[in-house]
Amino acid sequence: MARHPRSSSPVRKPRPTLRGGALFAVGVVALAASAYFGRTDVLFVGLFLTILPLAAMISVTVDRPRLTVTRSFHPDVVAVGETATVVTTARNESPRPSPAARWREFATPAVGVQPSAPFPRLGAHQANVSHGRDTIVLRQDVRALRRGAHPVGPLIVSRTDPFGLAYAEYALGQPRQFVVTPRVSALSKGDLDVARSEGTEHELLRHSIPSADELIAREYRPGDPLRRVHWRATARHDKLMVRQEERRSNPEAWILFDTRTAPAGTEAEFETLVDLVASVGVHLLDESFVVSVVESGPRQLSGRSGAGRTGTLGSATPTYDVGGADRMLLADLAAVERDDEGRDESVAELAAGLRRSGRAVPVFAMIIGGSIDELGALGALRSMCDPAVAFIAASAPPVVAEVLTDSGWLCVPFTAGDDPAECWQRALRGQRVVVQHGE
Repeated sequence: MARHPRSSSPVRKPRPTLRGGALFAVGVVALAASAYFGRTDVLFVGLFLTILPLAAMISVTVDRPRLTVTRSFHPDVVAVGETATVVTTARNESPRPSPAARWREFATPAVGVQPSAPFPRLGAHQANVSHGRDTIVLRQDVRALRRGAHPVGPLIVSRTDPFGLAYAEYALGQPRQFVVTPRVSALSKGDLDVARSEGTEHELLRHSIPSADELIAREYRPGDPLRRVHWRATARHDKLMVRQEERRSNPEAWILFDTRTAPAGTEAEFETLVDLVASVGVHLLDESFVVSVVESGPRQLSGRSGAGRTGTLGSATPTYDVGGADRMLLADLAAVERDDEGRDESVAELAAGLRRSGRAVPVFAMIIGGSIDELGALGALRSMCDPAVAFIAASAPPVVAEVLTDSGWLCVPFTAGDDPAECWQRALRGQRVVVQHGE
């Protein structure tokens, strides 16, 4: 956890409190009265009441808190609606004890932080001592209200003078990004769950000295080199056996993610679309698929672009492989936004990836809108998709579902706020109908 510099800057410049302002106003009146009546005793009172709030503002300016601040989140990444604990460690860097104050964390409305609370008085800075009386650990539970990467911090410390005549706020430390991912719903298995299919063989792993679990043994055939004799298997089967490298493959799946701003689409509808991409993507990864995501707008996802294991060598398509890829996908989706600009080559990119696959693979299209040309090109890919499922927003023009349905796609409507698990169940029911009718 990085340590932030100890600089502090005022959030609200020192100003009089209500009490300080009232005293200053009385002092000004007393000064005017002393000048009018010629009373020196009233002049003294007026000067005192006028100077006192000014001195208080100077006091809170000079005696500002000098703290170093570090911040961590537990857990580091949460989904929308979940809570996390923010742990803020503050250490007094002044040779004097810190003054009485209050504290709060600055954050956007997307992160529900607690209101201002008393800040404990810290002892003078202690060199070569960690977590001494000069250090305090502040904890609070925050709720993630909206997807995205939201800054939490700096620490806002507010203080008044001992008489409560002046007030100031100071920002200490640097903000830290709090990552909030989309909601992920558990999806059930069924006719759309094609994890039991063999998928595309992406590579043949060859090693000079393969490990035993990467090998299978078969009976010797004339012409097999003797250096490949598997002596342990030969002894076990009482006949000559040779080593054969096992072909390894991961099934492949593709997602078309419509990130363009649709004329009739709403922000809530787009958030539901992101939840769908997250839920379907994580489900496929859990089933050992290699998932590639094509965006209809400018690329925002990173993935493992051009990963050789995925069979998309040289491609810029964001690809998510098995083994921790679900966290990578969710982190990418946390920051994705709608974009007014579209990419004409998005369907062509999907088509190129499907051709590289060499066989029909699962394709899931998450659509809010689309032009007739794009829909026609997408429909033409049906023969390379198995299954071909399109989740279509309710705000999309009716022609979207018509064109894709006529092309053989399974179209599943959704509205803003729908549970991805329920949308998946609709798709499962639709697929069963297709299978029963032999289409």
